[in-house]
Amino acid sequence: MSFEEAEAEKRRNNLPEKYETELLRPFLESLALELSRALQFFFTSTQFNEVNHIVLAGGCAVIPGVDEVVASRTQINTIIANPFANMLLAERVRGKSLLADASSLMVACGLALRRFDA
Repeated sequence: MSFEEAEAEKRRNNLPEKYETELLRPFLESLALELSRALQFFFTSTQFNEVNHIVLAGGCAVIPGVDEVVASRTQINTIIANPFANMLLAERVRGKSLLADASSLMVACGLALRRFDA
């Protein structure tokens, strides 16, 4: 299955029966382990020894439960980024669709909020 086909099936919630146990869970555990290792490297290579929050953004942040797996592994409060959390949305914007991709739209949102001086 191509990347595009897999993404479409994931969004339709039309995945194989053992997808969660055989693929998703191990992937999330691996992701959390790598993040934990990155934090340990950060702590040993800087003067900092504490992180108060982890904010997940990007494509993997939309995976249900990823924040819980990361928080459990790292013992650090973990949330999913939502740059639109305190914004009013135009009526023509589909809020549910926007929320589904919000954590992947951090850069686009930031660029849209930039001020351009002419």
